[in-house]
Amino acid sequence: MLARQGKEVVVTAKNRAGILFELSKLLSEKGVGILAVVGAVTMNECLIRLVTDDNLRTVDALTENGFDPHEEDVILLEVAHKPGMLKRMTEVLAKEDIDNLYLYGSALDAHEKCLVVLHTTNDEHAIPKLNQMAAGTGTA
Repeated sequence: MLARQGKEVVVTAKNRAGILFELSKLLSEKGVGILAVVGAVTMNECLIRLVTDDNLRTVDALTENGFDPHEEDVILLEVAHKPGMLKRMTEVLAKEDIDNLYLYGSALDAHEKCLVVLHTTNDEHAIPKLNQMAAGTGTA
């Protein structure tokens, strides 16, 4: 497991059919790779969070096309794809009284690792605790 500070690009826009297609098309045309994405709709508004391989080009492309993106700090966590990993990482956070504000991730059966994106009430403290767990020096 490797936890590190990262950034995600956040876009809020009026919800409409095809909004994610539009965003992904803009980014693919700029050669930007999307490493992780999550979207949610509330009423008439959608919130899309993107972890990309080039946030500068992402923000520029979205701004040039009428969106108002901004970056937010997150923890990028590479974990082994095996049973119990979510339990282990959330146990570390719980023992340190760090509340998880949101989390998203994915893995395919054939892959050994997955990427988890999370934001907590104390990312600065969470990162070394998660890395201690990975190194076997933590309490989890």
